[in-house]
Amino acid sequence: MHVKRFLGSAWASVHGPADARRLLIWALEAKFAGLAPAPGPRSLDWAALAAAASDLPFDFAPVRAGSVFAERSATAGLASQKDGERQAAAAAVQLAVATARAVGCPRVVFEPGLVPLFGEIECEDLGDATYQWTHERAHALLARRKAARNAALDRACRSVFALAKAFPDIEFCLSTGRSLRAVADRDSLRDLFEDLHQLKLGSWHDAAVCARREQVWAEPQGEWLELFGKRCWGMSLGDASADGLYQPPGSGGVDYGLLASYVRRTGAPTPVVLELDPSVSPGELSGMRSCLDKFGL
Repeated sequence: MHVKRFLGSAWASVHGPADARRLLIWALEAKFAGLAPAPGPRSLDWAALAAAASDLPFDFAPVRAGSVFAERSATAGLASQKDGERQAAAAAVQLAVATARAVGCPRVVFEPGLVPLFGEIECEDLGDATYQWTHERAHALLARRKAARNAALDRACRSVFALAKAFPDIEFCLSTGRSLRAVADRDSLRDLFEDLHQLKLGSWHDAAVCARREQVWAEPQGEWLELFGKRCWGMSLGDASADGLYQPPGSGGVDYGLLASYVRRTGAPTPVVLELDPSVSPGELSGMRSCLDKFGL
């Protein structure tokens, strides 16, 4: 297994011990290499956790700017027409940079914004289990997104460029998100990487979101890996179904065998993060590990 498996901190903050040292040991005993820092239901003191890990075989994964459980990411405004919203989104990335420096993992993952739309939006969250997504509903919203896509992509490119220049010691990974308004669909993410080819940018594969996109309007999840596999610096491994995102592996539509085929076989292990909705029971952890072990993840 040429991966290094981490546990998402949002789920860990809910189900793990409150004490920093005990939380680290709890994660190690659960057979994870460490935690993947991100905002969650319970705030964690990352400097204290890093200090508590100094004498333990414990690592920290790349830091996520914003929560994957929120309908609108903290970096939604990176493609906004409004200066204040772009500044607020950049501040979320800056906070993640500070966390990355605190834990000694100089890599940050974020979504490069949402495409602004005028008018009412009935639903945009692919993880909303109360909304009945259909092919037609998805394409109606995507058609509205298409009209504003190019201008939003240009603003996102400028925002990412500015962040990369402001923090040359940090490696940035770009990821898609759960909103159908995400700038980073396959074509736009490809264009963004091409436009910013002079920067060292990686991609982060969100298996749950890509699988849900396939379920809703038949966009093959493998095309994400085919397009961005060579620059993929890590993966989030929660599953997806009509019941929601970041469900236990094996319970939804994620093709784990396909994911495993894109893991590096040489060099540094690929970081993978078991990202789980906080409602998932700790009692399922053993079965989830067995599922990932089966595929070498």
